[in-house]
Amino acid sequence: MAHETPVPDDALVSRALEGSEEALLELYARYRPRLMGYLLRQTGDRSVAEDVFQSTFLYFLRNLERYKPCGRLEAYLFRIARSELADERRAARRVREAPPRPPQEAAYAPDPEIEERVRNALMELSPELREVVILRIYDGMDYATIAEITGVGEATARSRMRYALEALRRAIGAAAAGTDDIDGGAR
Repeated sequence: MAHETPVPDDALVSRALEGSEEALLELYARYRPRLMGYLLRQTGDRSVAEDVFQSTFLYFLRNLERYKPCGRLEAYLFRIARSELADERRAARRVREAPPRPPQEAAYAPDPEIEERVRNALMELSPELREVVILRIYDGMDYATIAEITGVGEATARSRMRYALEALRRAIGAAAAGTDDIDGGAR
C-alpha cells in the first residue's frame, strides 16, 4: 500500500487563496489538534481554548493573503494563537471573571495523582515558562521554532525551558512531600 505524500502547507495556502475549500479544510484538520493542545495546556480550560482556537483560525482565514509562503506556517499559526490568547487574557482581566476552572482531565493518565501534580505545577509557572514547556514537550518543537513563535532569542527559549524544568521539579517534589511551595519561594 503506497503512502500519499502530504501536500505541503504552502501549497495548501496557495490553493486556499485561489478559493479551494478543500485546502482550507485540510489546513484546519492539520493544525487544529496541535493548536488546541497548546491552548488547552496554556489555559487549562477547554471552552476558552476552543474560543481562542476559533479566533485564531478566523484571523488566519481573514488575513490569508498576509502569509508569506516560506515553509513556516506552523510558527505563523502558533504566533497568531499566542496573540489571540494574550487578547483573551487581557479581556478576562478587564471583565474580572470568576476564578478559572480547574484544568480538564487528560485523555490518558497512567497515574492520575502524578498527572494532577504535573498539571498543577505547570499552571503555576509564569506564562512565559509554561509556554516554552508546552511548545517543547507537548508539541515537540525545536528551540528555533519556539524562539520564532515567542519572539525571543533561541538562547532565551533554552533558558526559560531550564528554569521551567527546575521549577517543575521543585513543585512536583513539594507536592509529593505535601507542601505548597511551588518554586522554593524564588520567582
